[in-house]
Amino acid sequence: MEFFSLVEPYLRQVNSLLEEQLLTGNELIENVAQYLLVASGKRLRPALVLLAGQFGTELSAARLQKLIEVATAVEMIHMATLVHDDIIDDAVMRRGMPAVRTQFNNTIAVLAGDFLFALAFRLFSSAGDLAIVDIAAKVVHVMCVGEIYQNMDHGQVATEEAYWRRIEAKTGFFLETSCRLGALATGVPERVETLLGQYGHHIGLAYQVVDDLLDWLANPETLGKAVGEDVAAGVYTLPIIYALRQERVGSQVQKILSGPHPENQVEELRHLLEKSGALQYAKTQAGHHIDKALEMCRQLPSGPAQRALEELAEFVLAREY
Repeated sequence: MEFFSLVEPYLRQVNSLLEEQLLTGNELIENVAQYLLVASGKRLRPALVLLAGQFGTELSAARLQKLIEVATAVEMIHMATLVHDDIIDDAVMRRGMPAVRTQFNNTIAVLAGDFLFALAFRLFSSAGDLAIVDIAAKVVHVMCVGEIYQNMDHGQVATEEAYWRRIEAKTGFFLETSCRLGALATGVPERVETLLGQYGHHIGLAYQVVDDLLDWLANPETLGKAVGEDVAAGVYTLPIIYALRQERVGSQVQKILSGPHPENQVEELRHLLEKSGALQYAKTQAGHHIDKALEMCRQLPSGPAQRALEELAEFVLAREY
């Protein structure tokens, strides 16, 4: 992933600060922390913070430290939400490894998530900017609302409008905020901050749609979870919503979903989604949002950070994990 090369030295500092903050000297907390660090993902959100921060004035040592702290706090929020999501979804695996709730137990997982949220807001507050703390609190609030929407829709097929509302809250706003936080940390001009936020919003929507597609198309070993896991969890995403509207296959899909064990008919569902054009429809929708993100990106000041954001958009659409 070449677009990470511009911020790779800063991401190493983020990883170092993560370890420093998580390794507290308490044996149980350290065991959970070490496990989270090993199981952590691509660092997409802190990379967005760091890339957005490149559009400000030249980074002084103080501004760079502020940017590193904000990026680290963003990753802590992401880790906390994943730990809590796995509890809500009764997930067994996370990125090819046992989820924290599986490796330890639900009580430890809840407390680990709370611990990460607390650490994150300590770092946000150390930035000394109330606007940063305010927008960080808002993103947690919005994501919680999105999770409530998803929980209310559990086992039910939502409308496409409700689907977009849910993923805007859970992913679109988080990636939008990641970009805005990087901009705020380094004093990026307001117009550029707005463009970065809009870029992040569309990247977030595309990223989630692709994630929902990969639930049907990816190699389970590459993805780190079983194919059709969303259906098994009672979460119906865009391909299912689209297929149910299609006259040729809708009744067949509905019959499987309303049966006792839809998770046992994943291959049949995948065939129906392919036949109905649902998978292509979802990819097309993701592509529309990537096009919008690139439109925002082209209006940003040219340079290495702008080119990196373009490459990142292309990666989001083409990724296989």
